[in-house]
Amino acid sequence: MDKTGSHPTGCSFSWEKIREMRNEKIEFWAADGFNLFRISDIDENENSFYIVSQLGKRTRPLKYEKLEEVHNEFHNGKLSLHPHEIDKLVPTWGNCIAGLLKYFGCDKV
Repeated sequence: MDKTGSHPTGCSFSWEKIREMRNEKIEFWAADGFNLFRISDIDENENSFYIVSQLGKRTRPLKYEKLEEVHNEFHNGKLSLHPHEIDKLVPTWGNCIAGLLKYFGCDKV
């Protein structure tokens, strides 16, 4: 986010975008470019969502707040979109989260 609290130009990250991706069954590539995912379910009460792979494997829930933390760390220059760096904040999710943030356009800001 910039100093005004809004997202940098070109970044579409939001809870609403997560909902849209689920509703429209939008797929995104993991950072490695080999795995295709989509958001399968949302738990509004828990502010979390599930991701399913192209092979049908469903992940454990990811809290939106954790994704937002990674997003903000990236835009504040404290983190890159390299999966191994994201894994330090969210173990085993680095490849998927990096791909999702790239889908949002974070890497183009």
